[in-house]
Amino acid sequence: MSQLQLSPPSYQPLSAEFFADKTWQPYTDYRHAAQLHLVPLSAPEVAPAAVDLPVVFAPNPQGKFSLCLLTGLAMGQNHCLDQHWQWQTSYVPVFVRNHPFRLLPVPAQPEQYVLCVDTSSPWLQASGGDGQEPFFDATQQVNPRIQDVVKTLQAQIRHQHFTQLAVDALVQHRLLMPWHLHDVQGLPISGLQRINEEALQQLSSDALHALLRTGSLAIAYAQMLSTHQLHRLQKLAQLAGTHTALA
Repeated sequence: MSQLQLSPPSYQPLSAEFFADKTWQPYTDYRHAAQLHLVPLSAPEVAPAAVDLPVVFAPNPQGKFSLCLLTGLAMGQNHCLDQHWQWQTSYVPVFVRNHPFRLLPVPAQPEQYVLCVDTSSPWLQASGGDGQEPFFDATQQVNPRIQDVVKTLQAQIRHQHFTQLAVDALVQHRLLMPWHLHDVQGLPISGLQRINEEALQQLSSDALHALLRTGSLAIAYAQMLSTHQLHRLQKLAQLAGTHTALA
């Protein structure tokens, strides 16, 4: 039996002390997402994501459930990538597109965020070269391109905050239930949750209205619709196994 849950990469706060002599190459494929079987989603993403792949609720380190896109049916394997690391479905989550940057809360100050870099990224280099971007210039000023990234990340933090509130409301109304899936070897996957459609239908009009105000209802319906995309992920997993066998 396997349990799929969120596992964060190694992030280091951006500082001239650590990154002054390092560069990054803007990604040209999605090899950095090769080990992501779950990808965090925010509420604005759930509709386009649900058209392609199953949306799930996965346990996070804070003891809550996070809204995620299920991209793999094995721990540490993203079955949405082909042998050239190209994404095979129409929607690529913002979390993947923002790589290698992320805003993370400051320890003991959860309302404050610091810009961090995924030091395990395959796009980081110890020295410059063709297509490489420095994190800092000679005067230790941050690359202006990073400032643009920060604006995108700040918007995403706001989306994630309201998304978590919406998911928490679904939990409070007891609308989540285990989703009994199987991995590529046919073994049960534990930990993932889906919407309990029967429980949703039994909610009072006041409860439904409350979920509508928080955006929870839209997430619930999108998640239910996304369950029909499980067969697509299963086919992608089978195809990925074929590529591995031929490698």
